[in-house]
Amino acid sequence: MKRFILSAVVSLALGVGVAVVNAEEARVETPYDSPVRVEMRLLDPAFKNLLDSLILNKPEAIKAPFIAVHKALGNTDAALKKGEVKVPRNNDKMKEFKEMDEKFHKLLEQVIAASNKRDMKKVQAITHKIIDGCVQCHSQYLY
Repeated sequence: MKRFILSAVVSLALGVGVAVVNAEEARVETPYDSPVRVEMRLLDPAFKNLLDSLILNKPEAIKAPFIAVHKALGNTDAALKKGEVKVPRNNDKMKEFKEMDEKFHKLLEQVIAASNKRDMKKVQAITHKIIDGCVQCHSQYLY
């Protein structure tokens, strides 16, 4: 009986794992990946690292993941200037989108500067502003 229960649990766990892998494999990517989407994908691990570093009081770990984000910014800026960026909502408000993006990247620079000074209170305050900006931008232009 114990072997049966163990086998059932292992089979269930493996079955769920296979379903997740298959679901990922089935996801369809668009041929053109917007520079904004590329930047968002880079921001995801950078933000998770920022929060972990903040919680664990490791300011020296904050900067590294944002280097790739900063490099991606050039592609996003170029696409914005060419009018190539399309957002799911409010495409008629791209001027405001650009302003919000510039403000966001200035906040990223500020959080890195504060982490370089090991000023974790300032890192925390700026992190709140960054997250508020994320929520505001996503609510206006994504959902």
